Amino acid sequence: MTVKFSDKAEAYVQEIMREGGHGNAEQAADLLILKQRADDCYDAENPPLTPEQLKSSLLAAVGKPTRPYRKGEFGELTRRAVVEKTDV
Repeated sequence: MTVKFSDKAEAYVQEIMREGGHGNAEQAADLLILKQRADDCYDAENPPLTPEQLKSSLLAAVGKPTRPYRKGEFGELTRRAVVEKTDV
């Protein structure tokens, strides 16, 4: 696929390449597209965890006892999550 950028967009990609150390325009454009996708998926009511929150959650989980899933349990959890999400 070949994409033609506007002059402004091309200048921005060049700026990203200079500042961010991206090897080429393709990598810079990939970064911009992935950032836009993340912004599109952002949910203000359920924002992503900060690195500190993620670290805290993972450390807390490490200390909790675990058990194997019983057969069919993961499917039940998935169905319940879908039902709860659609009931909102």
